[in-house]
Amino acid sequence: MKNKIEEAVIIVGGLGTRLLPYTKSVTKEMMPIFDVPAIFLLVKEAYLSGIKKIIFVVTKRNKKLIKSFFTDDPYLNNFIKDEKDKMALLKEVNFITKNLTFKYVYQTERGSYGSVYSARNYLENDNFIVMYGDDLMDSEIPLTKQLIEEYKKNPTMLIAIKELPFQELPKSGVIQLNNNRYLTGIVKRENANNAIALGRFLLNKKIFKIKKQLPYYKNQELYLPHALLNFQGEVKAYYFKDYYFNIGEKLGFIEASIHYALKSKDYQKEMLKYLKKLDLNNY
Repeated sequence: MKNKIEEAVIIVGGLGTRLLPYTKSVTKEMMPIFDVPAIFLLVKEAYLSGIKKIIFVVTKRNKKLIKSFFTDDPYLNNFIKDEKDKMALLKEVNFITKNLTFKYVYQTERGSYGSVYSARNYLENDNFIVMYGDDLMDSEIPLTKQLIEEYKKNPTMLIAIKELPFQELPKSGVIQLNNNRYLTGIVKRENANNAIALGRFLLNKKIFKIKKQLPYYKNQELYLPHALLNFQGEVKAYYFKDYYFNIGEKLGFIEASIHYALKSKDYQKEMLKYLKKLDLNNY
């Protein structure tokens, strides 16, 4: 049981300041990506990957909203019970919600490592998944499942990465790998591989033993990728080749919304029709 990977920590503690003014009153993980809140797409990915328990690292600002969405609503169900089309819209959400266990823990330390550290006492097994609430992935086989399958072949901690053209890399904070794809550094892009770290990790609970060794960065934050540098030769990169959206910024949020709308059988035709008739010279 201890070796099973059935738990995921989802980090949703940020304020979403890059998405202001919308996020002044609505937290970013509850923003709609086509017809569902962003957080549901992460939970769906986890569920389709065999995850049984989700641990949300939250703030007092967003706990109530998230918990409300993933709690059955008898009043709403009764209100629409005779409207099959509306009941069908909730079918997938209700099914996944009933087949997962949800835990909520407040973030006690700042930064990505601090968020994961806050969830340590809720984890039962040795290995677990970490998902950033800002990062959406779409692929035929969910990225979380890909990581779990990779671990079965090579049992080591994993960090998901995606190749990008050099000019699209951030100027600093880019991962560096050795020839065997193990993480060796966090460096400027001139010294890095042409890839960025994505918000998906497969980790072992031993990462919690090094907290006292870690330096604090800007705003007293503890960063997860930097913490993993303490495990040289134990953290391997896994290349993800499909769709990635950073919905913590406006452009990524818009791109994700269009992408998922185009995947909808009910709206794909109308969406394509609308996009084709746009006169880009008017913008």
